[in-house]
Amino acid sequence: MKKILFKILLIMVLLTMIFILPLFYPSGIAIYFRLFLLFLIIVESFKLFKIIFIDIKIIHGDEPQSKLWVSYPPLRGIVQLTHSATLRFRNWSFTNKIISNLGTVLFSIFATFILLEAIFMFIPRSHSVDYTLASKLWYAKYWKPINSLGFRDEEPRNNNPVILFVGDSFTTGHGLKSVDDRFSNIVGNELNKKERKYTVINIGKNNLDSKGEYDSMKNFLYLTRIKPEKIILQYFGNDIENVAMNNGIIFDGFRPPPDMNRFLILVGSGSYFLNYVYWLFPREYLSVPYITFLTQAYKNDSVLSRHKNDLRLFVDYAKENSIQLIVVVFPLLNDVEMSDSLYGNNIVSFFENNNITTINVSSLVNDLAVSERIININDGHASPKVNKIVAEEILRKLEQ
Repeated sequence: MKKILFKILLIMVLLTMIFILPLFYPSGIAIYFRLFLLFLIIVESFKLFKIIFIDIKIIHGDEPQSKLWVSYPPLRGIVQLTHSATLRFRNWSFTNKIISNLGTVLFSIFATFILLEAIFMFIPRSHSVDYTLASKLWYAKYWKPINSLGFRDEEPRNNNPVILFVGDSFTTGHGLKSVDDRFSNIVGNELNKKERKYTVINIGKNNLDSKGEYDSMKNFLYLTRIKPEKIILQYFGNDIENVAMNNGIIFDGFRPPPDMNRFLILVGSGSYFLNYVYWLFPREYLSVPYITFLTQAYKNDSVLSRHKNDLRLFVDYAKENSIQLIVVVFPLLNDVEMSDSLYGNNIVSFFENNNITTINVSSLVNDLAVSERIININDGHASPKVNKIVAEEILRKLEQ
């Protein structure tokens, strides 16, 4: 009995460890340590199963604990005792068989879960919200190269006229496994097939707003002493976030519903298999509050005016330094029409009124199915196909 209790306790401790480990170390060498723990769980679980459902059965056998034969009883007593013992034997054997079958089924389910857990530790998948375990695996596998300045790009060079790409996650190529598929790299590769060579530098960073992008650009130019000939600025609807929140329009972030069971959240956050399955389907509680937040921000004249002041920093900088500025406005690719109405048309008009060449991506992708526009149903960033279309339009604008 002590041996059984010890193994149960050991398995529970190991399970606790495998569910907690991903909360702190979701990728890297910890994956292989967790794989070792899963192997130990399978081994110890099988030993426990063997003790309870195999060894005990062998010890007790398939016979009842009473003897069927007694010495010198009356004939009637023998018949009654034999009949009673036979019934007990049948009942005991039937119950034992049910318990054994149930134990086998439960162990098989548990072993299958452990196997799936081990498999999904090695399946990356990009996601718009980067805290899913599959997304963290995706970043660990595909988010490269990273240069000395922290950008997802090669080390910056200044040996040819420079085209500087500035923006957020659309510029960095969120969801793209290779940087060669993002519009900045496609533009660079096509330009360098021609007689005049260019150096294309990408300083996009995830989650930056317009002011953050401007500050990041100025800091980069100061550190590298590079003066770009052209700047390609990428815009997206979330660029207004910080201005809105600094002026009283609050977004609490992408959070689970308050009534969601905390134990399920813990298990779902620590299980690669359950986490993957849960996040495989779009969650309305993430998108609806955010769209409401953006709507309030863009319809607030004071917030929008302050936001445009941040955008004007790029316009003024380009004019003061005789740099060609091209702005690429990305919509919410899941709903282009709503996106244009919400912010796209307004932002395009702002730049055009300032004599800045502007590309409205909505007009380029409107005829594409949503599945062709985005990375996957969970990641609304631009697909390789959209990146190529945008790159071709940028090349046309550069030629003009």
